[in-house]
Amino acid sequence: MTAVALEVKDVTYRYDALEALRGVSLTVLEGEAVAVIGVNGAGKTTLLNLAAGLLRARTGNLHAFGEPMGRSKLRDHMRRGIVLVPEGRHIVTRLSVADNVLLGGSCRGWRRPAADAVAFAYDVFPELAELASRRAGQLSGGQQQMLAIARALVASPRLLLLDEPSQGLAPFVAERLARSFQQLQEAGITMVIVEQNLSFARQCTSRLYAIAQGLVRFTGTWSEFAAGEDVISSYL
Repeated sequence: MTAVALEVKDVTYRYDALEALRGVSLTVLEGEAVAVIGVNGAGKTTLLNLAAGLLRARTGNLHAFGEPMGRSKLRDHMRRGIVLVPEGRHIVTRLSVADNVLLGGSCRGWRRPAADAVAFAYDVFPELAELASRRAGQLSGGQQQMLAIARALVASPRLLLLDEPSQGLAPFVAERLARSFQQLQEAGITMVIVEQNLSFARQCTSRLYAIAQGLVRFTGTWSEFAAGEDVISSYL
């Protein structure tokens, strides 16, 4: 039986008067790639930030690889191999591509990351190896997104959390990114991908959770999702 990588159970979270999550539950098995979809303000990023350790749930439980993580800090999550690629990339534009990639090691508290982890990041994104000496701020949007993911890979993630990875990318760049996600899954990395681009999300994942107004409204495969036209219309 495949082990559970991430289990979120009956989680709630509130921003002052706004209840962002209202009893959300989610389960992701090791090696899976699962999408979380929904319109802006649905609670997707809040859920991802809880899983990453950036936020703490008001109520409910969160386990990662069998360990309770609900009260753990961001650094604890990272040391267990839970790594977030945030929306907006947050690369260090004044540093070179190579230096940005190496920064991924700091997620685990390493002064210098393992050579094989760096090699894997460049194997997934060979484009970056050719641009290693260039300042990150000179890269295109697509290249910057690749760099943000490569930096996360250097932390040797077991669970990779990606927030809107296709945002602002040209279709051909998004397709390139989708192929890289297949390579990550083949390497055994579990992924949770928050997306509004349903076409992109479907390329990268086998099943999904659809969230609206802080509640899970649908969970299942993409084929099951496509069969419910009234459900789809709520997420376009």
